[in-house]
Amino acid sequence: MGKQTLIRVAVVLVGALLLMPVTPALADGGPPGDGVVIWNKDYTLGENEVLNGDLVVLTGDVSLERNSYVEGSVVIWNGNAEVAGTIEGDLVVSGGDIHLLNEAVVKGQVVCSWKCELEREPDARVDGGVIEGTPWRGFQFERKGGPSISLAPFEFWVTGPGEVVRWTLRILRNLAATVVVAVVAGLVALVWPDQIARVGRTVTEAPLPCLGFGVLTVIATVVAVILLAITICLSPLAALVALALGMTGLFGWIGIGALLGERLLKALNVRGVVPVVTAVVGTLLVTLIGAGLSLSFCLAPLGWFINFIVGCIGLGAVVLTRFGTAEYTSRLSVASASPSSPPREAELPPPVTEDDAV
Repeated sequence: MGKQTLIRVAVVLVGALLLMPVTPALADGGPPGDGVVIWNKDYTLGENEVLNGDLVVLTGDVSLERNSYVEGSVVIWNGNAEVAGTIEGDLVVSGGDIHLLNEAVVKGQVVCSWKCELEREPDARVDGGVIEGTPWRGFQFERKGGPSISLAPFEFWVTGPGEVVRWTLRILRNLAATVVVAVVAGLVALVWPDQIARVGRTVTEAPLPCLGFGVLTVIATVVAVILLAITICLSPLAALVALALGMTGLFGWIGIGALLGERLLKALNVRGVVPVVTAVVGTLLVTLIGAGLSLSFCLAPLGWFINFIVGCIGLGAVVLTRFGTAEYTSRLSVASASPSSPPREAELPPPVTEDDAV
């Protein structure tokens, strides 16, 4: 599949999923001459008909009858595909089923992802292989005398519309999760504003102890979950322990977000802002940055590392403050704040007597 075709399919998918156009179809009727993009409608390519270009259908079923020919790729989102003709490129279906009849010929890949089931008759031909689910594949570089090297983030550019669908859905899922976390942050700040503020202060005053306690808490919790999971009678507790770790980490994440939101709004000279707003703005910003770094091709490992460090710092702050119910005071601050011995009073000169005066 050519680079221009891939870019065109990517633009169509992202635009359709994010902007949600209301036009029922951009092409309809007989066999078109330069590709088809259809929204919320079924499409049928009749017997002996040829489609010069790609076929992209959003929310609709596709039927390719016998001896029909698509000189491109077929991408279907939220719809089914019944193929008895020939597809020059890839066949990608997300949120629907695929039925390949005996006469079907797919010269590229068949990608069946996200709630998709594939039914393939014995004589159906697929030259590029079948991929089901959302696998993590990538470039394979062969080295003489050594193992192959896989660079999975670059697969988006080489495997065609299947990766376009996967990355589009992943971006939408991350955006939805970011909004949910921001809403939860607002609710938590509304109910426990003092506790959230206390966690944020602890992160500022003692970041290294927070990081250390956070890492230790993660390690101890993972070990506990493994030990509970391998014990049959205690295995249900493993899920509860993991859930408790996730809730604690989320509380710390919101505390860091509230701190960032407060400082950001102060820097912008925004006054009179309630803690709910600072928590929502800061948590939304932190989550967006973390998700953006994790989704980027070259910075994904750095994004995961930063998210882990920030999460551990917030988790440690929650542990040190007992969910924000107590102030954390380090030993150093206690020692510096402890009262020292009072200074000795300056010795006064002895009083002058009459003999001394004479």
